[in-house]
Amino acid sequence: MSASPLVSCLCVTLGRPRLLERAIKCFRGQRYPEKELVIVYEGFDGPTKDFLAGVGDPNIVKIEAPADTPLTLGALRNAAVSACSGEYFSQWDDDDYSHPERIAFQMDVIAQSGLPASILMQWLIFDEKEGRAYLSHRRPWEGSLVCRKSLLRDGDGVGYGDLKTGEDTPVVRNLFSRGLVFPVIMPRLYIYTWHGGNVWSRDHWESIFASSRPLSDESSRLIRGILGGDYDTGEAAGILDELTD
Repeated sequence: MSASPLVSCLCVTLGRPRLLERAIKCFRGQRYPEKELVIVYEGFDGPTKDFLAGVGDPNIVKIEAPADTPLTLGALRNAAVSACSGEYFSQWDDDDYSHPERIAFQMDVIAQSGLPASILMQWLIFDEKEGRAYLSHRRPWEGSLVCRKSLLRDGDGVGYGDLKTGEDTPVVRNLFSRGLVFPVIMPRLYIYTWHGGNVWSRDHWESIFASSRPLSDESSRLIRGILGGDYDTGEAAGILDELTD
């Protein structure tokens, strides 16, 4: 593996420019040098198309899927994989938050372990409805996957499932079953957020909250501020690095 192979951050989005803007900010703040952001949206999505028209960045690739052919989230993710140029890809969900060191840390794990993929086994969670932050239970969190792209192009059925939800779980299970993923315990690298417009229902999220550990009021306040843009990238990183509960 070269010193810094290109990592493609793959972002499928639909009608939420405010959250997409934050995802782009997280991408631009990544301290890993060789990266691109591939944004896939559908042709009928006017708000996203209008927002992206004002985004000029050579490291951001915009892919418009045909408006007349409804696609599942899994199909859109596969389109992003097909369009990206990176040797590696990172799932980059538009409604979550990544620490500036996320890609660099996960790629370092890949280089040191010799395995072609890494995933976070624990991350931070924020519930916008209640204003409460949590430390998740431990499991392979699919949204944090960083993986060699060729593993999804080998014709062995590892690609994203043609599903509206849960499309990334078969990918991760397949990779784990083959011993290809290095699990990482570094929760500060990622904030998983409930905002009311998520793909999964509130009942699903309630089950996640119930199996996670609530953080203090102060930590919840700080994480709310990070997600709300109250801090610049460096300040947010410092806050996440110093969380103690």
